[in-house]
Amino acid sequence: MKLMKMSGNSQQGYTMMEILMVIAVAAILVAVAVPSLEDTVSRNARDSIQLDLMSSLALARSQAVTLSATVSVCHSSNQATCSNTTGSDWNQGWLVFSDFDADGVVDSGDGDEILRINVPGSDIVTIELMNSSNGTISNEMVQFDDDGFLANSIGGAYFKFCGSDNIAANARALWIANTGRASQSIVDADGVHDDLGGDDLVCP
Repeated sequence: MKLMKMSGNSQQGYTMMEILMVIAVAAILVAVAVPSLEDTVSRNARDSIQLDLMSSLALARSQAVTLSATVSVCHSSNQATCSNTTGSDWNQGWLVFSDFDADGVVDSGDGDEILRINVPGSDIVTIELMNSSNGTISNEMVQFDDDGFLANSIGGAYFKFCGSDNIAANARALWIANTGRASQSIVDADGVHDDLGGDDLVCP
């Protein structure tokens, strides 16, 4: 008995309805994923620059004690001199420098020396320097005296970090006590971090 070998070459395609369903599902997944990705990028940028600024403040405080002189941290848009512009966005960069005459100016003639330069960060975070009453601080700088204490803002100071989404729940702060110690803001029962006075942070 001779066996017959059968071969088939049938092909089955997708219907237009199936293709449209796949596209619809993919669009939904993208719509859900993109905001989550943007939020993650924003939070990572905020946390990274917050740590950079906290490190700069710690350096300034320790060097003030070591040098027995004022050390200043100022906003700088050119990474060479202090801008002294009230209401500046510190995300544009800042300087840490020895400030022997405590005038808030990098002056080599007085022996001042730049100790650290921080370049501009991403555009998705804004950073404001505020006093304990939520007002701006003159000349946009933080100064530490030779004991490491905050020298130019009675009642303390804080930096406010806001993302481009301007969502208060995503805002953070760095508090600077009169003793010069910097610490990260805390969150209470309402899920929003507080400013130095204990009120909710507000963005922008």
